[in-house]
Amino acid sequence: MAPTSASPPTSHSVQVLSRPVTFQFALDPNAQHRILLAKCAGARRYTVNHHLARVKANLEARSTERDVLSESGDPCEVPTPSLSWAAFSFINEFNAWKNGESEDSPVNEDGTRGLAWCHDLPGDVFECASVDAARALENFSASRRGKRTGAPDGFPRFQAKGKVMPSFRLRNRATSGQAPSSQSIRFSDPSHLRLPRFGPVKLFGPTRKVRRMIDAGRFHVYSATLTQRAGRWTVSLTGVAAELHQAERSRTNRHAVPVGVDRGIISLCVCADANGVPFESFEGVKTLKQAQASLKAANQALARTTPRSQGRQRARARLAKTHRKVANTRRHLVHQASRALVDRAQVLVIEDLNVAGMVRNRHLAKSISDAAMGELSRQILYKARWHGVEVRVVDRYFPSSKTCSGCGEVRNDLDLSTRTYSCGACGLVIDRDLNAAINLARWRPKESSAVTLVVPTRVLLLSTA
Repeated sequence: MAPTSASPPTSHSVQVLSRPVTFQFALDPNAQHRILLAKCAGARRYTVNHHLARVKANLEARSTERDVLSESGDPCEVPTPSLSWAAFSFINEFNAWKNGESEDSPVNEDGTRGLAWCHDLPGDVFECASVDAARALENFSASRRGKRTGAPDGFPRFQAKGKVMPSFRLRNRATSGQAPSSQSIRFSDPSHLRLPRFGPVKLFGPTRKVRRMIDAGRFHVYSATLTQRAGRWTVSLTGVAAELHQAERSRTNRHAVPVGVDRGIISLCVCADANGVPFESFEGVKTLKQAQASLKAANQALARTTPRSQGRQRARARLAKTHRKVANTRRHLVHQASRALVDRAQVLVIEDLNVAGMVRNRHLAKSISDAAMGELSRQILYKARWHGVEVRVVDRYFPSSKTCSGCGEVRNDLDLSTRTYSCGACGLVIDRDLNAAINLARWRPKESSAVTLVVPTRVLLLSTA
């Protein structure tokens, strides 16, 4: 959770740190660290469930009293007061409850009150969990009042061990400009990250870039989120960084003509400029398809195990490891493609695809999910803001694939199985994806159907028609 200071963080050169950045590293914890990591993740689940149980009991009690009063015709107010769902209220209530200062605090066997084990863990685990519970309830309340877009959110679910991903968050209790050696979350050496109550924890991978940014005051860490995925713990350092250098955001050797990016299943994306010249083509992401044999074997081995046995846990770990490798490979390929596009082009044009609706097609759902269409557009948008690239998002109903890039004729009988576009009016024969990319590059927003968002040195145009 970022601090709510009046002035934004600044670097040593008095440059405002305004670029949200997250760096992720894999951990190599020892036996003691693994035990403490599991305890912190359990403490987070315990805290969230505590707040949800209190709120649910309060809502049910008020609802029952309201029904009784309505039946009796008594206009008096409900006697049970409502609970505050604010994050600070949750933090204060749980601190008093776990420290034995509340009337309903738990009583231990030796007669003391409060949670005896809470002092063995970082206090940020409980406070950040209280903030997460308050945020979930806030989303539920906003959805119930109709102030939240998308599918309606129900009451937050209780978090059970083995059903949710083990995770917790620690805050960096330091101000911007403070010496890195005095911060609670800091690098003790190139391969170790020091965390509160944990001490130095070994990391995988190079850390030179992050350490140099922190030492130069160009990156301020707000928090560290530790998550266990498929048996491996990772840490995500979230904070704000300085804007990229002007030479990085204003390159003179970029392609000046707008470039259309057509995302697909066979190819990750096919790019071409408005002049009809092919710009770049990236091979499709097929990591899930390539791992089908390994996933099938891992699922079969899991099905043959005895429930709640050690063999079942090992089989689940092997299956999760295969899925983790698939996700990491897909993410790596998408990062390569998105970075290459923002490095080479000045203007990018992409479609506003309804990916959530496309995956409802049971014949193409697996291929569409493996193609990472939504992840590619997300990375292009935030990297374009960093590098000063203009991004135009085309209305999803624009017929880019059915329009002839030569004469503008629209072919309504074009189906998904047709991979080559043939125009009956002008006789143009061209690859379907390349034709769509050219049409996207030539698209221009209308003044009445575009929303302009200002980004560093460029303009981001979003179509709303």
